[in-house]
Amino acid sequence: MAGSYAFFLLFPNAYGGSNEDKPEEWIVVSGGPALRFFEHGKADSHDKYWGNFIRASVARIEQLQLSQPKNVEISWLVFRPAYLRRAQEEKLDILSQIIAQADALGVQLFWFDTKEELVNYLNFGKDRKREPIGNFDYFGHSNKACFMFDYSSQFDNLSQEFLHEKELSLIEKKIFTKKATIKSWGCHSGEFFSQRWKKRFGIPMVGAVGKTDYTSASLPFLSKTGRWTQ
Repeated sequence: MAGSYAFFLLFPNAYGGSNEDKPEEWIVVSGGPALRFFEHGKADSHDKYWGNFIRASVARIEQLQLSQPKNVEISWLVFRPAYLRRAQEEKLDILSQIIAQADALGVQLFWFDTKEELVNYLNFGKDRKREPIGNFDYFGHSNKACFMFDYSSQFDNLSQEFLHEKELSLIEKKIFTKKATIKSWGCHSGEFFSQRWKKRFGIPMVGAVGKTDYTSASLPFLSKTGRWTQ
């Protein structure tokens, strides 16, 4: 069921380890697109299509559903403010289109407006002792040090809402299964962020060295000189 959900859910239970019999949540996170007002005319123009990250997220969710066990639920977390701004710019009802995508996929859709809401969902959106995270994918703008949810959405070439590697301590260590699959599909994440992720959680994060390209109708691909690392 898609729609807006409250993020400030509190579970007092202590965090614990995982085993294969436990339910799991698989999470796909979509950052937001830049405004064309800031990007139009640039040699390396971002997000000509508003749905770059949405289209890639849908492709990944469909991929996950092919191997989804009965004890796993898939949740899709989308950064709402950037899509609202792009919707106003293009005079489109973009949020309704995203909701329709989630409904068609049959997955839970959760909007987040700040990194604090995202972190709060990761930590407390489910009782992580009983339902840890077994998969995490990030689609959006990034650099070697952070996820940037609103790059060039409020200010040209800048991000106001981001998750920096120094803020990974805000995320509880034991919310993931021991064999969780973690991947950032954003640019440059493998150059530093992935290493800090593994140091924090003890679980590898696959990330790109170099840029990723979202111009395909499916998952993003690496630039010619890029490579995946963890």
